[in-house]
Amino acid sequence: MALTQSNFASTVQAPVNFVLMETLLSAARKRLPYFNGTLPGNLEKAQGAASVKWRRIENLTAVTTALSENTEGTAPAFGFGRSSVRPTITDITVAIAKFGNAINVTEEIDLFNVNSNSAALMDTMGANAGESLNTLMRDSFTNGTTTIVRNTPNGNAGTSAAATYSSVANSIALNDIKNVVNQLNRNSAMKFTPAAFGSTNVGTQPIRQSYYGICHVDIEEDIRGLSGFIPVEQYGGYTETEPGEFGAVGGVRWCSTEIAPIISDGSTESAVATTYQGSSALLHHVYRSFIYGREAVGSIGLGEMHAKEIYMMYDRVPTVEVIYHKPGSSGVADPYNENGSLAWKAWFAGKVLNANWIGVVNSLALRY
Repeated sequence: MALTQSNFASTVQAPVNFVLMETLLSAARKRLPYFNGTLPGNLEKAQGAASVKWRRIENLTAVTTALSENTEGTAPAFGFGRSSVRPTITDITVAIAKFGNAINVTEEIDLFNVNSNSAALMDTMGANAGESLNTLMRDSFTNGTTTIVRNTPNGNAGTSAAATYSSVANSIALNDIKNVVNQLNRNSAMKFTPAAFGSTNVGTQPIRQSYYGICHVDIEEDIRGLSGFIPVEQYGGYTETEPGEFGAVGGVRWCSTEIAPIISDGSTESAVATTYQGSSALLHHVYRSFIYGREAVGSIGLGEMHAKEIYMMYDRVPTVEVIYHKPGSSGVADPYNENGSLAWKAWFAGKVLNANWIGVVNSLALRY
């Protein structure tokens, strides 16, 4: 009688402990540009209301009447007869809130792989902090009272209400960017970068004074295909670029990110072809691309000017505190010294400071 061979693969357990390699596999990095170009408002460590205030003194009306001459032989009036005006002051206040996340760890983080595993968890928490804060900042862009809205190809809709998404029927076009830029110019928005002229390097091109733009990575290739697009590699050699910047067109220097807002299947325009991103021939994703000027949006930092950077995941973000309690630090609540914790926390607030200096283009994205 033949012996029956058992399937040991289904009955023999694997080793209990796996020792990780000293170098762990790298996780994906996302581009996080939503703090770029925002106006920082510092929250000082003091008692009182948890809020930040920005103050703007509005422009005075242009003077078109000449000053009159003083009348000889008469007593001078107060101010020598000159009138004065009272400037208009606008205060913008935003409440702040604390955000954070935590991981519970066991003694194995110290008994095994102390260098690689603990370092990887620290990086993971830092990445989570950066992405979380940028997502909150993105929502501040989205939730602001944006008065400049362009729905392709139907022109300026004047509102960002969800009902307008259904009529979005095309990918982003140069005229969409021109429409927003033109309105920012008419509203005297301030540009971020001065003109950059070409250099002696072969193939470089001049860049005009520009606003900043943030789009989804699905929109990046659509923008690259627009007439007059200048890729970042063709900027003059002395032109400072932002991390994640991929080029300029229409007076806007563009960065792309995976966390840009998408309204899934928001477009139901029947005339749209099936060449756009979406779940069907009649349901297409609507992508929101922001174009904005200097001091259009504000953010806060705890004594830090963090708003001048475009972050990548795993970058060290200022104002974020990372806390690691090793196993054995919990006292009588952990009699076997087995449990610890890893956490991050940060204050956050974001606010559109001038809705006339920020615009959004609602468009579809081509499916390549």
